[in-house]
Amino acid sequence: MDPFERDILAVKEALQRRYGPGARRGIEEVSEKLIALHRRNQVKINHSVMELVLAAYLIDRGYAVDPEHPLKNDLIADLMAWRDGRSMIVEVETGFTSPENALDPQAYLTARVISKLARYSLHADRFSLATPAHNILQIPKTLLKPSRRRKAEDVNLLKRLCDRYYKTPEIALEKLTKMRLHSIYIINVDLLDVVKLTPRRYLERFGNLCPDKRLLKRYLGAGLRRSVAYEHPTT
Repeated sequence: MDPFERDILAVKEALQRRYGPGARRGIEEVSEKLIALHRRNQVKINHSVMELVLAAYLIDRGYAVDPEHPLKNDLIADLMAWRDGRSMIVEVETGFTSPENALDPQAYLTARVISKLARYSLHADRFSLATPAHNILQIPKTLLKPSRRRKAEDVNLLKRLCDRYYKTPEIALEKLTKMRLHSIYIINVDLLDVVKLTPRRYLERFGNLCPDKRLLKRYLGAGLRRSVAYEHPTT
């Protein structure tokens, strides 16, 4: 059996035992779609396992869930969930950075989180981020506070950082002004556990590790340091 399918089926069966008959069919459908997408080489195991664990958690709470759900403008939501006539998008962030960002991983991950909120949060009634328990999301502190407290200078600072990494297409200032964050899900894959936090609770727990305005300015001042070419050794 393909290792991806083996792992997804193992997690699926464990989740079905955990959540019982009421969630069985929904979990089955999510796992089947992830396997089908893998056969087309469209998903990877570490990300898919987290999607499945979170999907089961949401299904148990009355949501209908679709992984890798297509949106407008060629966007694909990691999870789209519906309950009581309202929709929610959840984007799963693993904290992975490529070799191209070996010299600026924190700035890149911060810009990535900002871009996710700007591009995805307006496509559903609610928007959430999810991450494994071992990762601290680099959410700028201003985005963990109510939007009414978001100043124009703060938004412009977020845009300047995004523009360093996202130019085609550029993320519009209007989207950055309107972006919303409703909750953060912490996923423990080992134990199949999920903890839901409000932005306020996330700020209380991890705010000292999230970038503030001063740190964003330092990232911009440090410049974009991606000039190193990496080669695999031949011996």
